[in-house]
Amino acid sequence: MNTPHKIDVKSLVWYVPENFEDAGYEIPTTAEELKALTEQIVADGETPWCIGLGSGGATGWPATDWVEDMMLRTQPPEVYDQWTSNEVPFNDPRVVAAIDEFGAFARNDAYVAGGAGAVASTDFRDSPRGLFSSPPQCFMHKQASFIPSFFPEGTELGVDADFFYFPASAEKDLGSPVLGAGTLAFITKDTPAAQAFIEFLQTPIAHELWMAQTGFLTPLKTVDVELYGDPTLKKMGEILLDATTFRFDGSDLMPAGVGAGTFWTGMVDFAGGKPAQQVADEIQKSWEGLK
Repeated sequence: MNTPHKIDVKSLVWYVPENFEDAGYEIPTTAEELKALTEQIVADGETPWCIGLGSGGATGWPATDWVEDMMLRTQPPEVYDQWTSNEVPFNDPRVVAAIDEFGAFARNDAYVAGGAGAVASTDFRDSPRGLFSSPPQCFMHKQASFIPSFFPEGTELGVDADFFYFPASAEKDLGSPVLGAGTLAFITKDTPAAQAFIEFLQTPIAHELWMAQTGFLTPLKTVDVELYGDPTLKKMGEILLDATTFRFDGSDLMPAGVGAGTFWTGMVDFAGGKPAQQVADEIQKSWEGLK
């Protein structure tokens, strides 16, 4: 017996409010507006994005989050589910198109701080620093709810840095999908006390007690979001609970040899210029080799 315990929201874009205000930029509410803002920033002589895929032996994983979010914004959730189980092959045209959607941002020299060639070599922990330089090296950074841990010391969330929902398309009838990951509480030794504790963890009061602290984001829809002790977590919680679709991190659902292997390395190859179709074919071949 297990129960959802803690969620990390991945469908977030981080920015510095002062930078947006100085430039006169508005928060985009659709994917189309996000692309338009990206183009406007370039037209203004600035760089829209900081993107970094570096993570030691796990280099490439940040790109998998981009592709997963693109899948949820271009395809129904059933297709996402079929993709993560390989019922829809990795080299299906719909998946290739989602990879290319990521490439539209990451492989454009004008869109990324340091140019497209810096994407794979920049450590994901260092990548958001460009938001805080003066003048800013970039205006936006897509990353999960944990990334403030790597912001400059003393950064005040909601003031020095903030975030918005990575928006969905207004042209597609796919609602407001959210990508996330999380942890589970589970029983290792089955006792009545352990069973009672797990049952307690499924009640609103158990979550609300943690919500009043820091570092806890709940997926439980019956909680009172006003009880979050931190306004940043409250805002994230509202994004999570307002989602029309929630899907778990796709690479974590795939076999480790793919989700923590060829998917990671394939995204590095793609960022380096290899065609999306070739990358997808190679990942699919590796998946078939595990069956």
